[in-house]
Amino acid sequence: MNSICSAPWRGLHIQVDGGISTCCAGGFKLGNINTDTIESALAHDKLQKVRESIKKGVLPEDYCKFCINAKKDGLRSEQDWHNSLNEDFDIKTATKEYQYPVLFDARWNNTCNSVCVYCNPVFSSKWSSIMNSKEVKIGQDNKQKITSFFVNHGTHLKTVAMVGGEPLLIKENADLLDVIPTNVQIQVITNFSSDVTKSKVFEKLCKRRKVSWHISLENIEDRYEYVRQGSKWQRVIDNLKILGKEVRNPPENNDHEIQFMSLFHLLNATHLCELKEFSKEAINYFPYKFVQPNPYRKYIEIVWQDYSAPKQLSLEGYGRDVLSKVINEIKNYLKTDVTDLEVTYFTNKIRTFETISTETQLTVKQNLKTFLDRNESIFNNVGYFNRLWPELSTLTA
Repeated sequence: MNSICSAPWRGLHIQVDGGISTCCAGGFKLGNINTDTIESALAHDKLQKVRESIKKGVLPEDYCKFCINAKKDGLRSEQDWHNSLNEDFDIKTATKEYQYPVLFDARWNNTCNSVCVYCNPVFSSKWSSIMNSKEVKIGQDNKQKITSFFVNHGTHLKTVAMVGGEPLLIKENADLLDVIPTNVQIQVITNFSSDVTKSKVFEKLCKRRKVSWHISLENIEDRYEYVRQGSKWQRVIDNLKILGKEVRNPPENNDHEIQFMSLFHLLNATHLCELKEFSKEAINYFPYKFVQPNPYRKYIEIVWQDYSAPKQLSLEGYGRDVLSKVINEIKNYLKTDVTDLEVTYFTNKIRTFETISTETQLTVKQNLKTFLDRNESIFNNVGYFNRLWPELSTLTA
């Protein structure tokens, strides 16, 4: 396993609550923008110990656990992302001190139009409203700290990641696009279910040359709307068509890329093939990017991510009665046009699932039913789970 990672020297991540780290997967925060300066956080003695460990050839478990596990599962990791942007990074000459930001992960607040069943008030203002949670936000004065930091330290900046909440609804992203250099690549992770025609962020992104659109979805149609409460599937389709009219290939107006980012969990594990079919259909929404009649790609790439919480939707803990259905779906999925990464990822899943010989325990079923009952009460969708996932209805019997 590659033990070199440039993130502790050249990354900057600020969470929706103001927490500061050098990577969105970092195992601990180095400070908070509401109380600390960015400079003091990046000089934290904990981060210096992380750098010392990496210089010795060891990714520290407490800070780098996410990437360590991702590598074991054959997934792309944040480590890969940071290193791909820092080919000139030399671990031998790197000291214990921070160098400069090459990648900035901007998460100004939790503004979001959707209530994904697996999300929580920290990342969704809609969830926060439902749960009557007090939001911890980045103060206005501290937003100025971030802007000023990049005015003074933006020379080497290559990529800005806009996440959220829903980044197309966060006005600070529109302001940020006005101050960062035009040659910086923007990577957007969006649910793409808000009205993009009313988004200043979307308008400004369409005018930039380098944008990577990571559209977050793992289901389609009714199952999509069940998982992402408050979002409408037709809006996603409409938005994809609007984006498709804007996206070109070099040397024309821009160089935008499109991917689907999908979490692998109970609510899509038995319907993988229909998502793949949609990825093939969606290619037609981009007539200028994927030129017909001989497109260089036959589908929108799907990038899979592991899922962990809430645990009721994690496949870990379910028995052979569920996993045998998942294995069959994976095998059918692998017969489609898939990437090498997908082959590795899902082959490993099959290998793991095939070791499970016991049935799903009663406590696991009870926990799932409690989770579903809670959501049915909140969203007034009693019976929808069994109707949309009849193959899993025995779990709630």
